[in-house]
Amino acid sequence: MKPPRVIRVYVIRCRMRGWVFYAPPEMLMAYDEELATGFWNKLVQRAHRLHDETLMLIHEPPNRFWRGVRRAWRWLERWMHPGEGLLRAIGQADAVELVHDGELPDDAVQGQWTDWLKTRIAIHERGIWLNIALLPVTLLLGLLPGPNVFIAWNALRLYAHWHGRRGGRRALATVKTVVRGDARLHPPPQGSETARLSRIEELSQTLRLPELATFYNRWPAI
Repeated sequence: MKPPRVIRVYVIRCRMRGWVFYAPPEMLMAYDEELATGFWNKLVQRAHRLHDETLMLIHEPPNRFWRGVRRAWRWLERWMHPGEGLLRAIGQADAVELVHDGELPDDAVQGQWTDWLKTRIAIHERGIWLNIALLPVTLLLGLLPGPNVFIAWNALRLYAHWHGRRGGRRALATVKTVVRGDARLHPPPQGSETARLSRIEELSQTLRLPELATFYNRWPAI
């Protein structure tokens, strides 16, 4: 019998960005660790890998063509929420472990998590319909010479919104949530943005989370 798949999520509270929910990258790649069975599961797994391979080509372009794609992609990427990977991974998870600073009751943390999930589900729902509506436009733009960035972007956004909605719904309905405290997670509630970023860098080193600072910087301010 397979052990339950648990995604650890670090919860960071601060005045600038509100509640930040961060899962290390290794927690988000579980679908690659086992062989998919059945036609639909194999199709979904292949879509996952094509998605990740495309993003790798964009972020680490091997030639001039992909460097041109990256410049356009960087501009479009500002519209992507950093928590999308977490929601996609929850679609494969059995449980979520929320690790917070311990200064608030576990129920309060659970409530904030639930509110965030509901907000993201609504956003992804709207995104699905928007990207479907944009399909004819992006197909027409594909007739223009040069990299087909807009079709790729629209298709990947539709893919991301579908998985974001699916993961959020699953987190609310079937995924078990466990909450525990860790006093190291509380950044300074006041002070300059420089002080907050310095504290995040300290957390990154203390908790051995090298991607935390980059993720925090992408999280929208409130």
